[in-house]
Amino acid sequence: MRVAVLGASGGMGSFFVRYFLEKGDMVRGSDPGKGRSGHKASGGKVAYYKTNAEAVRGCDVTVLAVPMDRTLEVAREVAAKLKPGSALVEISSVKGETLPALRKLGRGEAVELLSIHPLFGPALESTKGMKIAVIVGKNGGAEDRETALARRLFPEARIIPMSRKEHDRTMAVVLSLTHLLNVVYAGTVSQFLSPDEFMKVSTPNSSMQLTLAEAVLAQDARLSYAIQSYNPYSKKVARAASRELKRVLAMIESSDGGAFDEHFSKLSKRYKTDERGSAVIREIYSAAEKAA
Repeated sequence: MRVAVLGASGGMGSFFVRYFLEKGDMVRGSDPGKGRSGHKASGGKVAYYKTNAEAVRGCDVTVLAVPMDRTLEVAREVAAKLKPGSALVEISSVKGETLPALRKLGRGEAVELLSIHPLFGPALESTKGMKIAVIVGKNGGAEDRETALARRLFPEARIIPMSRKEHDRTMAVVLSLTHLLNVVYAGTVSQFLSPDEFMKVSTPNSSMQLTLAEAVLAQDARLSYAIQSYNPYSKKVARAASRELKRVLAMIESSDGGAFDEHFSKLSKRYKTDERGSAVIREIYSAAEKAA
């Protein structure tokens, strides 16, 4: 199978290059933003092209691993060059209005659109059991067309079918809120302590939290902004977080220990971890203690 990865030198682009190469596919790469040129990478395993349009010609699968705000632009650039019967795979973290626009772009064309969201980062080492959200249509049947295609391309993955709206609502909590809170956390800590001062006296919990904030801040600012601002549900979730903070702060400022205890207990019961979750927590604690 011939696969084109557009944005091949980026984080997720590099992952998909590696993934398809390990499957034995022929991979073409293109990343004009990085100034790539020529036709061969080291070892002759990946053919790099000067333009996206050149890279996709004759390919069975084209993966759009470009920045989220350029997904539609690049899709329009290569649409006329895609091989009839091939698949166009887009991997953006927020589907919003981009996905409907992509579907309109492909209308009347013999190209199969697959919209996925890899629920992992580019550093993932083992592809066995990797989680991938797949945006499905309303076709019904035993298995959606999109899910079937995703299983063919990623046979060892854990496929999670979702509608476009369900995906964005869920990601507003799973991604947008996580990024928002950790940017706020890091900004608050920096007003009082340097990272070195913090880690010198950190506890396992605080060490984990700062490590998570550092992990978010290690990502591209443009991506973090897009995850929070492009998702139509993010503002609602952020306002809910703001209300929750004010609610808890009011308990503390009014010295209402009873209300805090009741609230804390309800949450504790709701998020009670099972045996597997406890093992993960112990593992994280151990890593945090070593880092400290």
